[in-house]
Amino acid sequence: MINNLNIKINDFLNNEKIKKEYFDDLKNIANISDCNEKIMSWFRYLQSFEILGWRNKLVTQKLCNILLSNQPIQFYSLFCPSYIKGKGKAGFRIDDVGNTSKIGIEKLMEITKKTRKLGYKCHNPKAIFFDVALEQPEKTINMIDDLKCNIENFKKYIPKGMKFSLLSEEFPELMDIIGYSGITVNPLPVDDIILKRIIERGKKFYELFGWSIEKIEERSKVIASSEAVVGMFLRYRMPNAIMVYTPTMLERAQVYSGKHQDNPLAIVFPKKENMGS
Repeated sequence: MINNLNIKINDFLNNEKIKKEYFDDLKNIANISDCNEKIMSWFRYLQSFEILGWRNKLVTQKLCNILLSNQPIQFYSLFCPSYIKGKGKAGFRIDDVGNTSKIGIEKLMEITKKTRKLGYKCHNPKAIFFDVALEQPEKTINMIDDLKCNIENFKKYIPKGMKFSLLSEEFPELMDIIGYSGITVNPLPVDDIILKRIIERGKKFYELFGWSIEKIEERSKVIASSEAVVGMFLRYRMPNAIMVYTPTMLERAQVYSGKHQDNPLAIVFPKKENMGS
């Protein structure tokens, strides 16, 4: 059976030699999809699009289910505000947005266009601006005009054929639940291993602001709680959707699945060539 599957995959690849990780991935996909070549072609494209090693088998299963559903696919990304960086600084950029946001928009449009070319129906992609759980809310809540300016600057980069919305507009309940300040849920909706990863990875970002480890840990708990709540809304309101993950802190993506790590959200991680702040 394994040899037969290998033969089928080699036939699909026209005997092209690829990385073992990619070949093993295709074997898993072939098993799930009963060697559906249309689905395998999409995943072959995804392998060229994504960062290797961040998509596990459960996410692969979820992606296959979405592709097999014959329902239009909704690609979307969550975009955070662009903050002013520097020790002791707080606030939003009003001159422009960061390269992370610009390239994220490009990646979101790219995967939608390619998926359509491969024969799948797709809704126009959604760029959703994460306007809740602000960084340093004790200071930035008083800078909402600058946040609005940051949003308007972001909207300038939205291309034709892409939708834009605020997270607070997409799911209005979130402003009451999370608000600008964010929340901390007890017990936390993620396990200690995931929280520790977020804290460790977050140090590299928050040290740019001169934060103490205590403040980083406190903020990490707010992130874990707030983004897990957002993930619940994404799970139930956008069931046939695929998130194109744009932040540089990849470890945080697990937070959106909260306590449902055995049934994760469909999230893909685009390569970030030339991606800056």
